[in-house]
Amino acid sequence: MGKKQILLLLTLGMLALLSGIYVVGGVQAYSRFRQNSLADQEHCGGQAPVHVCVDAPAAIYSAFYPSYVATQYPLFKVSYSSDSAQTLLINVSIGKFSQEETQTVSANDSTQSSAFIPPLQGQVLRNLITDMNTSLHVQVTDTHNQTYYLDDIPLLLHSRWLMQWLVANRLQIAAWVTPNDPAVAELVRKAATHLASEDPPVPAGMVGYKGDAHQVTDQVDAIYDSLRLDYGIKYIQASVPYSGTANGGDATQYVKLPAEVLQQRSGMCTELTVLLAAAVERIGLHASIVIIPGHAFLGVAVTEDNKNVQYWDAVDVNNNVAADSANVAANAMYEKNLKQRTIVDTIAIQDARAAHIGPMV
Repeated sequence: MGKKQILLLLTLGMLALLSGIYVVGGVQAYSRFRQNSLADQEHCGGQAPVHVCVDAPAAIYSAFYPSYVATQYPLFKVSYSSDSAQTLLINVSIGKFSQEETQTVSANDSTQSSAFIPPLQGQVLRNLITDMNTSLHVQVTDTHNQTYYLDDIPLLLHSRWLMQWLVANRLQIAAWVTPNDPAVAELVRKAATHLASEDPPVPAGMVGYKGDAHQVTDQVDAIYDSLRLDYGIKYIQASVPYSGTANGGDATQYVKLPAEVLQQRSGMCTELTVLLAAAVERIGLHASIVIIPGHAFLGVAVTEDNKNVQYWDAVDVNNNVAADSANVAANAMYEKNLKQRTIVDTIAIQDARAAHIGPMV
């Protein structure tokens, strides 16, 4: 066989191989397209004369859900129409997570929509520390209990520990600031015993702004020293993945609640900062969470008008640094980052509460 024939056969073989790969790839791509199309269509249906489509996310950050309820955020949308006018009952619930929400609507041949955000079941968030696969249950009936649409749409509930650090979610970190938790109340009680060691005039107690700026600072110092002396809290190194940009990608971080941090006697900077913020908020002070590249620390307005702010960095608990010294160091760190323009964000807990983002539990 000549060289030309061998070269021709090799060329034909290569073309056949490439064609096969192209066909297989095309079949797989078409299969994925069909699967995605079917997945989109799964949320639509209905028994004549009723037509229903449900718009729902595939996953939810469960820690954000209480704020969604408080603001009536349109997390789920049900669109409906009917070839003949009639009254429909739309029932929506999340399995093992929410109560049922029912809306009565008047359907006609024009497509209309209703938003749903069913309320939580009791204290369900306390136990949701791992991701949970559940479903959005949607049922549409008429006033005679005739079912026209019924579906259980897969839904992933992320652990309540999981914070997604996006600009749009920045205030959601306030959900972890839990001033009414009994464990935080106990921290404040223990902190009060450290006031006597402060320089006079000593505050009358953990009384918030009932005193001058120096006495307010003393109260925050007492909380900080209680973590160091009463709880032996240890700082765990971990970076905050928040860049302050709109597109955070996979900027997620597991953040435990203050009560869990106190129980485990350790936490990373975000966890220790929200713990301090919870105790500060409990006594009526205005707290903020300051983010610099990879790190978070506490800011507290020591005057009620928010014009005088002092800072504390929980990293110093590892070095057994007294609160007043930690305060000086954190103030210097803030000024340095302010000068360098490396402060990513300052998240005021007051702003979050005004936006109806309350404590998670």
